[in-house]
Amino acid sequence: MPAQLLAMHRVEKPWGRHRLWPGFDDPSPDGEPVGEVWFQSPGDAAPDLLIKYLFTSEKLSVQVHPDDAAAQARGLPRGKDECWLILDAEPESTIAIGPREPLDADTLRAAARDGSIVDLLDWKPVRAGDFFSMRSARGSR
Repeated sequence: MPAQLLAMHRVEKPWGRHRLWPGFDDPSPDGEPVGEVWFQSPGDAAPDLLIKYLFTSEKLSVQVHPDDAAAQARGLPRGKDECWLILDAEPESTIAIGPREPLDADTLRAAARDGSIVDLLDWKPVRAGDFFSMRSARGSR
């Protein structure tokens, strides 16, 4: 892949912040908080590489990313692997990296609806400099 200048896109989120990382312009105090700043190929709706900076002090939504086969079965071009580099974290900060044990689709759906999903996740303490790499899920069971 040749070197390319990536386009920046700010994404407002209710769990975002008004004070961002140094080098990023803060949103106006009376404006919506910014939760994500994306860097991707200009005009590419499904980029091969998407770099996101996340700004939050709140829990984020739980997401399940399909592997290539499951994504293609749903008409998507590919699955999604991701990695996280923690740049800054308050003491006692945590990140959830998948469920503590395998869950079937019905259990996961019910837990998401009633809020008990928080208790099923594998919470890891984090600090600046920590790195996590996650492979996409291998389809539903």
